[in-house]
Amino acid sequence: MPGVVASFCMSLDGFVARPDDSVGPLFDWYTAGDVEIPMIGYPLTFRVAPASAGYLRAYLDSVRHSAFVCGRRVFEYTHGWGGRPPGGGKAFVVTHRPPPTDWSEENLAPFTFCPDVESAIERAKAAGDGTVGVSGPAIAQQCLNLGLLDELRIDLVPVFLGEGVRYFDHIDPGKAGLERLEVVEGEGVTHLRYRVRHRS
Repeated sequence: MPGVVASFCMSLDGFVARPDDSVGPLFDWYTAGDVEIPMIGYPLTFRVAPASAGYLRAYLDSVRHSAFVCGRRVFEYTHGWGGRPPGGGKAFVVTHRPPPTDWSEENLAPFTFCPDVESAIERAKAAGDGTVGVSGPAIAQQCLNLGLLDELRIDLVPVFLGEGVRYFDHIDPGKAGLERLEVVEGEGVTHLRYRVRHRS
């Protein structure tokens, strides 16, 4: 898996979360089958349909030794994953605010707080195997606009949320094009994978 990769579940009307950041039915496909796939670095096991199992397993294997970058909003909504960020590696949080004061040094150890996306991506590449996962639509949007994103993944769920947080809310459409790499039709989800072609 190359470079910097963003992967989100998205509704047909383009939302990755509701206004309160909850995901509603967007994650239902993670528990809709019988094939067990453990999350790397985090005590969670997905149970997906066979059609999605190969796609999800390949993706998780590809980020096994990578770091990832998220925004402060995702960090706080997940409560920092209890000090165990997904993937089991280092996590870099883009924020201008200091780390939480009520966290133990042990729980803060996997996290580095960075003032901007560029420095977070650079440090994340150096901390892992060069692959960086991007968590949070605002961070993905910034990466697209800055020419930092190499691959885009969408788990398209056939529902309408009507409102909430959009995946592609603040992007410059002239900055990048997409090359289709893979389409996998699952049960209750269609997996789309694209290479990002940046334009000067």
